[in-house]
Amino acid sequence: MLLDLRHLVRTLRRSPASAVAAILTLSLTLGAGASIFAVVDAVLLTQPPFANPNALVTIGERSIADPAAASRNVTYSTFEAWRERAKSLAALEAGDGTNFTLTQLGPAERVSAGIVTPGYFALLGVAPSMGRTFTAADEGQRVAVVSEAFWRRKLAADPRTIGQPIVLGSQAYTVIGVLPQRVAPGLGDDSVWVPIGGPANRAGQRVGVIGRLAPGVTSSDLARALDEVSRKSSPPAQAVVTSLAKAIARDSPRLLRLLAGAAALAVLIAFTNLAGLLIVRSIDRGRELAVRTALGARRPEIARQLLLEAHALVAIGTVGGIVLAAVMTPAVGRLALSQFGALSHREIDISWRVIASVSMLALVCAWVCGLVPMLVSRRRSVVEVLRRGATAAPKELALRRVFVAGEIAVAFVLLVSMMLVGRSMLRAIDVNPGFDARGVLVLSVSVPAASYDTPDRVIGFYATLQRALDERLGPRTVGIINEIPLTGDRDRISVSATRADDAREVVVREAGTGYFDVMRIPLLEGRSFEANDDASVLPRVVLSKAVADRLFGSDRAVGRQITVARTQSAEVIGVVGDVKQRALDEAASPTVYQSAWQTSSRSRILLVRNPRADADVIAAVREEVARLDGSVPVYGGRTMQQVVAESPGMPARRVLTGTFMGFAALAVALGAIGLFGVIAHDVACRRSELALRIALGADPMRILRATVGHGAVLVGFGLSAGALVSMWAARALGGVIFGIGRFDVVSVAIAVAVLVAAAAAAVLPVARRAARTDPLIALRSE
Repeated sequence: MLLDLRHLVRTLRRSPASAVAAILTLSLTLGAGASIFAVVDAVLLTQPPFANPNALVTIGERSIADPAAASRNVTYSTFEAWRERAKSLAALEAGDGTNFTLTQLGPAERVSAGIVTPGYFALLGVAPSMGRTFTAADEGQRVAVVSEAFWRRKLAADPRTIGQPIVLGSQAYTVIGVLPQRVAPGLGDDSVWVPIGGPANRAGQRVGVIGRLAPGVTSSDLARALDEVSRKSSPPAQAVVTSLAKAIARDSPRLLRLLAGAAALAVLIAFTNLAGLLIVRSIDRGRELAVRTALGARRPEIARQLLLEAHALVAIGTVGGIVLAAVMTPAVGRLALSQFGALSHREIDISWRVIASVSMLALVCAWVCGLVPMLVSRRRSVVEVLRRGATAAPKELALRRVFVAGEIAVAFVLLVSMMLVGRSMLRAIDVNPGFDARGVLVLSVSVPAASYDTPDRVIGFYATLQRALDERLGPRTVGIINEIPLTGDRDRISVSATRADDAREVVVREAGTGYFDVMRIPLLEGRSFEANDDASVLPRVVLSKAVADRLFGSDRAVGRQITVARTQSAEVIGVVGDVKQRALDEAASPTVYQSAWQTSSRSRILLVRNPRADADVIAAVREEVARLDGSVPVYGGRTMQQVVAESPGMPARRVLTGTFMGFAALAVALGAIGLFGVIAHDVACRRSELALRIALGADPMRILRATVGHGAVLVGFGLSAGALVSMWAARALGGVIFGIGRFDVVSVAIAVAVLVAAAAAAVLPVARRAARTDPLIALRSE
């Protein structure tokens, strides 16, 4: 064995460049692949950190009239009816996400929070690291459970935290427990949890419902039982039951599988390149191996040497890849999860499953890469090898060419996939969302419930703020809304032309004066909201064109009255253009805009279109808010263009495009190197033949064309195979392709052009060298 290792070192030292290239290729590819597989493992294969997570489900409602709509939270009364109906099938608890203004622990700060029923944590099987969680006696009480991250960041990790007060929304809450860090990510982005209020405070509140299925009960069983309640609601809805693991991952599984597929293709290219390299090395060492055989070396000994060489290269490359993955994975995981909408604060590291999987894959490929050169040359006799010299047998050359064609095919698939996703992203960006995002700054403001405990106080604060900002920044440059476009359509309401008509569910928004001007949403009929559209007059609404068409057809909508939520009448004062509320690649959502001066949402979003620098605008807004109430924080601070860029589907397309681009660049480079190696090796083996042909008067241009043609045949085979595989890849990408066909001529043409250019760059220098072969030098060398 020691002799084999010494021979291995001498062999690698004889051609260090190729060995280093193979190791670096393996390290980079395996490192990137292992990082992606680590994310896949954490999201798809790792169970949520709760007791018996397979029995946990999330439950929401979806309108029967709009089956494409996302599942939404339900009213507390619906939750109570569900709980009663599902007694024998599942235990149900509920919660709702919100924000609180945290004060007296430094500057006022907005923190995410969860309002939950007392049995919420017990249902999940979550035990606190300090203190306790909620009990039935805590309902409506001012007590709080905090995450470990909040405890460390805001409470200085003080072990005496239990029993101490924190001020949330101008009200003091007593900290009764701290949740361990390992379970907090599974609960969402919340930093603080408080118990749900008493019956008077939770009237009309919407909550998300979680359940733990009883033994033998399936999600379908529970959905059917709850449907009996939801279908009797107004308007009728259907219950949507989803496993908790799937709800946490959301859309990540499909996208992560695409990334894993790209990584698998890149790893395949790396190992194919290694196998091709070892075949070339075995061809170059043909005479050496033949002499060793003639001197008595047995084939098992030679095979062991070849396998040892392959295993050494793969082992070094694998170790390098795992080290690289350990460094890359935390950043890659955060990027992928935040872009795909999964829990972005979950820490992802290389797990033992990833290391074991990569190691097993590397071991298998090492055996294959080591055995292939031996198998293709096992039937060659010693005499044949010595007579051929450095010239390879046809089988060896044919296999090497198959590997190169395979690399080109995979590179073509990755290039086409990159172009499809990239062009789809550009098409989505070019879609008119119904508003103009350029030059609009987005800020958030929220008033505390304790200080603003009546609708008049809430409306008065925002109306005063609107007037102050109009005076300071200019009229019609500031708009107020409760939810900006492209962030979802969960806030819905039923509307009808009359109470006798069937109600239709539409998206509802609360807009202030100036909103439509700031967003440049076209006013098609009537007028927008004014300061006198307040609580002293009949409720007034502005309809989007889709709603007006649904309710009134071609008749004029302005001046008509509609029924909202089946009970309340509202006057239509205007009709505006449709806006995409959900995603750029989906249809615009029918929307009803209510006057912000007639509604009392405590959290509002300010949209500012002003030529000043963003920092100056933010400073001006904060000064005006502080002048009105110093305890109200201004948070957020991003542009509407960032909102569009981060809207559903766009981040995923961006990550997929970048990943495919990186792997495609590697594939093109390896394919070009492999093609260069095959052609260069063929020319080197035929040097004497070429010299003789030139000496006998052969046209050098003919030799150049023949050499280029040889490379063109390999590229043609690779592109043909790649075209077939790319059709399957396009189908797999169907969910993220928008605005272009699955067989996009432009994407295919660009991929072909890139590969042909890379192939030309690899083949032409070799072809020119072949055409310029000096016959005297070549013949003298013989």
